[in-house]
Amino acid sequence: MAGIELRQLRKSYGAFEAIPAIDLTIEDGEFCIFVGPSGCGKSTLLRTIAGLEDASAGEILIGGEEVSRRHPGERGAAMVFQNYALYPHMTVRQNMGYALKIAKKPKEEIKTTVERAARTLGLEDLLERKPSELSGGQRQRVAIGRAIVRDPKVFLFDEPLSNLDAELRTRMRLELADLHRSLGVTMVYVTHDQVEAMTLADRIVVLRSGRIEQVGSPLDLYENPENLFVARFIGSPSMNILKAETIADGIRLTGLDGPPLPRPDFVPAAWRGPLGIRPEHLRLHPGGMEVRLRAVEHLGDVTYGYATLSDGTELCIDLQNHRKMAAGDSVALAIPTERAFFFDQKTERRLR
Repeated sequence: MAGIELRQLRKSYGAFEAIPAIDLTIEDGEFCIFVGPSGCGKSTLLRTIAGLEDASAGEILIGGEEVSRRHPGERGAAMVFQNYALYPHMTVRQNMGYALKIAKKPKEEIKTTVERAARTLGLEDLLERKPSELSGGQRQRVAIGRAIVRDPKVFLFDEPLSNLDAELRTRMRLELADLHRSLGVTMVYVTHDQVEAMTLADRIVVLRSGRIEQVGSPLDLYENPENLFVARFIGSPSMNILKAETIADGIRLTGLDGPPLPRPDFVPAAWRGPLGIRPEHLRLHPGGMEVRLRAVEHLGDVTYGYATLSDGTELCIDLQNHRKMAAGDSVALAIPTERAFFFDQKTERRLR
């Protein structure tokens, strides 16, 4: 097993700097997930660690050894891709053992190693099948098994579940979590899926334009975002961002009519900027600020209402137990300031 350390790692394509400079330590045995919007550099960063992209500058250490100039096969990392990349003419056994065969390992060692990995992944009964005879989830497990047999120091996953349907993604998430616990090996995982990130990660790295915005546990990022970008990005549905400003007797929301909110001590007297509040922290309160619901989503255990405020701001509300509400209904809201987030208008940093 081994951790990963990135020191001033840069990746450029000509004049375009995809990764300006990154310092990051991923602990030995950690499940670390890179998230961010499309084009933020998360897959480029993963591929650079793997050696599929050359680093433009900086260092990559795996298990304490500098590997940025080594061939991908010499880094001790195994990568699992979004597309399974299985050889269609080979059986599961042959696909999983191919890298060992190329490395000229003894036949008996290949057989033992492949069968051990197959037991770990529940593939024992599928070893003689070909990829065309497998489900999407089974093919992905074969791709993971092909990585396991190499006994890598670290596993790198590039959106491995994005081609699966919702039910299979849920099942594979659980299997990946079990696999991480059983192997205890460092795993680095790229995804755009909030649920995958929040349920699998020990730590999440939030990226924007190749830069790290924040690193932390899933709950820490959700409850303590350092800036407006992280606050908006982490959470589904995303945080409501309202326009607000301080006035003589508190804080006024520009899109809602009602009494001013109390001003926390850390908010400056002349503050104007974004105020964030998560859908589940809005309270339905008789006599509160009224909004008319534009749409309602019933999702079984939770119901969300959507409204457009007078200044054009979109608002999402967790309607809690009010499941019979429908589009066109009005609700009265209270905003508890102790659950709100206040951000500086210029820097977008969170006020504390």
